[in-house]
Amino acid sequence: MIAETQACTIICDYIPEDENIYKSKCLIVVSNPKLFFAKLIDQQQQKFSHGIHPSAVISVSAKIALSCYIGPNVCIGDHVEIGENTFIHSNCSIYDNVKIGKDVIIDAGCVIGSAGFGFVRDESTGEPTRFPQLGNVVIGDDVEIGANVCIDRGALNDTAIHKGAKIDNFVHVAHNVEIGEYTYVVATAVIGGSTVIGKRCWIAASRILNKITIGDDVTLGYGAVVLKSVPSNSTYVGYPAVEIEEYVKQKKNLEKLLTD
Repeated sequence: MIAETQACTIICDYIPEDENIYKSKCLIVVSNPKLFFAKLIDQQQQKFSHGIHPSAVISVSAKIALSCYIGPNVCIGDHVEIGENTFIHSNCSIYDNVKIGKDVIIDAGCVIGSAGFGFVRDESTGEPTRFPQLGNVVIGDDVEIGANVCIDRGALNDTAIHKGAKIDNFVHVAHNVEIGEYTYVVATAVIGGSTVIGKRCWIAASRILNKITIGDDVTLGYGAVVLKSVPSNSTYVGYPAVEIEEYVKQKKNLEKLLTD
């Protein structure tokens, strides 16, 4: 491709043996060209001007860094804290006491800090009573949250999204959930209450039962339904979710039964 491209500057991870291929080009040789390119462009782009849109509704007790951008129709509740260079896009609702770090991006339509789905049923009448949702939401630095994500505040503890986590569109994060550093959560995932997800995980469009623990460096495949805790450094797929080796084994056994 180096020989074929018309680009005069090329980011690549090797130098061709034949000098004629690149003699009229400038090569920038790095170990990870895609990562280098992403960082280079990110540094050059200025996403939005800083400031607060006049249609935003912000509590007088909220603390917002001067370098933030607050978009149209954003509602920010009492005692919210928002760090430097954070961008909150249009039509987001940030409930009372939410803490947001620096360099955070929250895309349009998000609801952060709403009451979790917690009820206690009266066994004699069947009537539900809401369990108090007294915790907060704490979002670390460098977190990105896609459009229309809902993150419930904790019941007694906080819901925590740790540094560098990336959450895609239409994800539901229930009360008391903890998402570890640099974990990715893909669109439409549903994470049940009090679930703890470790660092550097890849959570595809999965369904995760409440009170589950997922270790570090875990991959959950698309459509996985996680009903029990998952150890670190593993890949789980299927319904119910099992280790990928076990899933392949089960699939082969099923195919064998159907063809016998």
